[in-house]
Amino acid sequence: MLVDLPNWVGDQMMAMPALNRLVEGNRDGGTVLHTRPSMLRFLSAVFAQTRVIASPRKTSPFFSAREVNDGGRRHEIGITLRNSARGKILIRLRSRWCIGSRGEGALLLLSTSCRVDRSRHQVHDADSILAALGLDPADPSWRPDLPAGIKEDGAAALRVAGVEGKRSIGLAPSTARGDAKRWPARRFGELAARLRARGLEPLIVIGPGEEAVADELCRAAKLELPVVGRDSDIAGLAAITMRLGVLVGNDSGPVQIASRLGIPVVAIFGPTDPGRTAPIFARHRVVSTAPGRDSGMRGITVDEVETAITDLFQECQ
Repeated sequence: MLVDLPNWVGDQMMAMPALNRLVEGNRDGGTVLHTRPSMLRFLSAVFAQTRVIASPRKTSPFFSAREVNDGGRRHEIGITLRNSARGKILIRLRSRWCIGSRGEGALLLLSTSCRVDRSRHQVHDADSILAALGLDPADPSWRPDLPAGIKEDGAAALRVAGVEGKRSIGLAPSTARGDAKRWPARRFGELAARLRARGLEPLIVIGPGEEAVADELCRAAKLELPVVGRDSDIAGLAAITMRLGVLVGNDSGPVQIASRLGIPVVAIFGPTDPGRTAPIFARHRVVSTAPGRDSGMRGITVDEVETAITDLFQECQ
């Protein structure tokens, strides 16, 4: 069985419960997962019984098909969990029988296509595919189990940053899909200063290449704040997240990672629909723009986010 995963980290995290159903349903067979390089170590650790192949986003499906080649043999079943022609071409090239979502070339490329019910949370997007394979729907409460070695990586990263204890509040100010989904870094900075004044331990959680937004946040806070994650892949970021008291972030990958691991989350939403992508597993708060606001993410105040954090932090103690 070949399973092609979504492009974005947040989408992959929301697909994890469905992926677990697929892997468990094929326990007696071989499973190959196709993902992005940053997810390779995470998936290899969580689904140790699978073979994980990674190729960069926007890679030609013909190149990816060579990467997932299994001695020239075609997979019996190909499943794509992304709604894109690239994913459908990939599984068509490498699989005898293919299944995925409708649209994006499904009629030409897939053996069976399934309707996605976008009135439900995204964690259920693959339920129709699971049903077609005779499997139960995704369990939103499923949580991945990281090996002890990866967990220790997170503990070590926080020790190096000088952060200890469950009074730590991770601030994840970036997002991969542009400024429309990003709460201003200067407001994250003001929030960090307020949290420090409350005796909490704010720290900045970023990924590779996001140092500029961390610098902007520190300047706004007028504080030297610990920064973690700059050299981490998704496994390392997950391990760091597991040690936090609360994670605060935009509708982004770090929020979905923390939610999937059961870490309390404050999610800041702008143009996207919380009904589709808000945290649903961990204890959480969603702060979003009110109907009728035309100021987007800038319309969300520091007071609103601070109140959500302190309420959630008290609830989780």
